[in-house]
Amino acid sequence: MFSYYLLISLPLQFYLFLRARRFVRERFAGKKGHDSLIALNAFWFLVLLVPLACRVFAGASYDALESREFRSLFYATSIWGVGAIGCALVLLGYNWFRRVNPSAPASTPDVSRREFLRRSVNFAAAAPFAVSGYGVLLERRRFSIERFEIAISELPESLSQLRIVQLTDVHAGPFMSSEDLKQYADAVNELQPDLIVLTGDFVTGEFDEANICADGLAGLKARYGVFACMGNHDIHAGADDRLTELFAKHGIHTLRNDGVTLATAAGRISILGIDDLKLGKPDLAGAQRAVDDDPGELKILLSHRPEIFPLAAQAGIDLVVSGHYHGGQVKPYMGCESPSVARLLTPYAEGLYRLQPTSAKRSTHLFVGRGIGTSGLPIRVNCPPQIAELVLIQV
Repeated sequence: MFSYYLLISLPLQFYLFLRARRFVRERFAGKKGHDSLIALNAFWFLVLLVPLACRVFAGASYDALESREFRSLFYATSIWGVGAIGCALVLLGYNWFRRVNPSAPASTPDVSRREFLRRSVNFAAAAPFAVSGYGVLLERRRFSIERFEIAISELPESLSQLRIVQLTDVHAGPFMSSEDLKQYADAVNELQPDLIVLTGDFVTGEFDEANICADGLAGLKARYGVFACMGNHDIHAGADDRLTELFAKHGIHTLRNDGVTLATAAGRISILGIDDLKLGKPDLAGAQRAVDDDPGELKILLSHRPEIFPLAAQAGIDLVVSGHYHGGQVKPYMGCESPSVARLLTPYAEGLYRLQPTSAKRSTHLFVGRGIGTSGLPIRVNCPPQIAELVLIQV
């Protein structure tokens, strides 16, 4: 997703630079300080690209972010980068409108009306910066607890109302501390869930971030246990084995191409987990073999990426729980159907999906969570962090 952001953002930022340079040349032509203003304009754009360059060449996380000054610059870059996209689109849209309606200025000779139009365009162009500032400084910290009812075919009555709480895409590191995670863990525990599932990307990009994550999630408690699978960031950072070890010390059961059947008071539940579909070595068949001798009345699969969904449906899984795409992180409006970068990458960006292969007796459901952390840029717009409570019901 970060690569897509760069492909969109950098050309639009260059367009804004050219607009700003032209404004300075026209407004201050022949005046003292003209060249200095142009140089300052170029310097501003270059400085704001420094954190992005570090992100590209130094990986997902780097020691410089431990500096408060550099972190502040990264926040400013995030606000500017996303705001610049909106600003540039507004200006491009206005220029397009003027070209396709060349008579529009002449039809509004009233000076006050032209001034109103100019101020309206300026306000519209500035608004994206305010929105992105809100997304960096406020929304990415304000999580929501959302309840979803999932109707499972032929679910035993005893398992109806089973409550599963998901946390995904934690991304512990520069923008998610152990103290932040403890707040999430407390909120999850207050829901008193039957099961807690953690679906990968526990770290941002560094091995040592495993300790931050494990410490923050250590207090999670659920009636039937806490289960996890690994994500691409965990494997890329080489932290997957360390996370597995630390989680075990805190009672979190990591499933890596493995499965377990729980004999609960409500019924027998098989929980399977596979490694990341691209960076790991996923083996759904191997996970199924782990529970073949003791199958449950309900089968739940944890997979960081949701693209396993069609194969899981063929395999008779009742519910797949995934994450990975963060719901897109930045969207023009709230809701699962809002356009986002994630929708360019997958048909399963966020929310609930249902599939029933012709060869299967029961339908399979997929839930894709928005996650609680951020990747690439520390920003969320119309896509707040999410604690998902999944309630299974009988049909």
